[in-house]
Amino acid sequence: MFRLANKRPLKFAGSWYEADPKRLATQLDQYNSGAQSKVSSFESQLNGQAVLAVVAPHAGYAFSGQTAACSYMAPEGKKIKRVFLLGPSHYVGFPGAAVTSDKSFATVFGDLSVDVAAVSALQKSGEFHELQDVHRQEHSLEMQLAFIKRDFGNVKIVPILIGRLDSTAEAKQVASHIKRLLRDGDLIAVSSDFTHFGPRYGYTPFKGDFSDNLKKLDMEAFSYLQNNDLDGFFSFYKRTDDTICGVYALTVLLALLPAEARGHLIDYRTSRDSIVEDAQNSVSYLSIAFASPQSWSAVAASAKNSEPLSLSDKRTLLALAKATLAKCVAKGDGEAPAYKSLGVEVSERLRQEQGVFVTLFKKMPAVDDPGHDATKTSTTGGARQGKELRGCIGYIMPVKPLYQAVIDNATAAATRDHRFTPLQPDELEHLEIEISVLTNPYPVAGPSEIRVGTDGVLLFCQGRQSVFLPHVATEFGWNLDETLSQLAIKAGLPRQAWKSADAQFEVFQAESIDSKDFED
Repeated sequence: MFRLANKRPLKFAGSWYEADPKRLATQLDQYNSGAQSKVSSFESQLNGQAVLAVVAPHAGYAFSGQTAACSYMAPEGKKIKRVFLLGPSHYVGFPGAAVTSDKSFATVFGDLSVDVAAVSALQKSGEFHELQDVHRQEHSLEMQLAFIKRDFGNVKIVPILIGRLDSTAEAKQVASHIKRLLRDGDLIAVSSDFTHFGPRYGYTPFKGDFSDNLKKLDMEAFSYLQNNDLDGFFSFYKRTDDTICGVYALTVLLALLPAEARGHLIDYRTSRDSIVEDAQNSVSYLSIAFASPQSWSAVAASAKNSEPLSLSDKRTLLALAKATLAKCVAKGDGEAPAYKSLGVEVSERLRQEQGVFVTLFKKMPAVDDPGHDATKTSTTGGARQGKELRGCIGYIMPVKPLYQAVIDNATAAATRDHRFTPLQPDELEHLEIEISVLTNPYPVAGPSEIRVGTDGVLLFCQGRQSVFLPHVATEFGWNLDETLSQLAIKAGLPRQAWKSADAQFEVFQAESIDSKDFED
């Protein structure tokens, strides 16, 4: 049994919803009965697709319980083995995402066990903070627990609170760590209410009879979720400042879903449909289920196999990198130039999101040149015969379209690699560019599955991480042990830290594009 200290206790039972198991069970049965026709209508549209995620409200059950019931009836309960539970933090602000050290969460119907291994894996990424106290005072996740326990039984949960995210790239970065853990039988449940309208909430974008305008606003928000449009949804939020409390959790959800997934609206209502407190304030509740022809295992399999780049696409990426360097070095402000200013057209293939590193090398004089300094070497793992590293920065995960990722990282490698001074205009003609286009990282069981020279390696250990591109080990003549020791050192850890039980590894492959191979 878990000690009380390792279990998140109930905080809102008896106030926001029934604390008595029998009375709560009766209430949930009534909600399920009321939801049956709407859920049946949704199921008739599935055509064999799997429900991968749901969105449910988190107000008191008297207001939103009927809508939440629709969400949890949408998946086939017996197939759900684990629930990734995402929601906002209403009481404490923080950036990124937060997990908890609690091993179980209490519900009125009995405890739900936390998937401790999954939580540990997220923490090792360094982007998920352990904030137990924040979890214990938050209601957004607790309000989902009775439905999960009642409809799915003794499933495991992975409770995650999503804090502030300043861009879609940050949402994708958080999602990338969750996505690595997803497998068939997993359901993502996002806890979110929608528009909070009225003076009480400081949000009155329209005046007078607001019912039609409110629904129009809510349906516009839903339209982006329906179409799995992350950029559109984030832009909508920035444009309207809509008071959707789970907005950042919803952006992470959209970053997680396969491209083919679509949202289905099962139920829509507002707090005024249940109890009219006054004529000026309202909170909106949506039940949404996301269905996809691809299962999580199919998504994971397809992520390992990226379409190769054509010769034309490789030339285009090099042209983009060169044009970017010329502009950003001339401006000297460290800002990436706008794509349209570069005069380079890109194919649809280059609009696909993919990880990429841009490496800059300074061509070195011949050895017999009296100006050559034979003692000068690189400490970064990027030196090669006849050239010296001048900058290297990249995105490991596919957070932006490939063409934009090259623009961003060419700029960063030239101006923001802390190991070097910013690139100067007179260096451009002596520069060699290498672009490494990455496959999506995937976990391996241990070091024995890592192929030196073929695999790039990500090490996660003690809340830190580091990465080597595939060519680093072969260029330095390292065997596997030395590669991993150097990787640990790069992470700021003892060289043998990679041997600890805490260490986890992911690998990826890279398609290299070297400017010297395209010289006329």
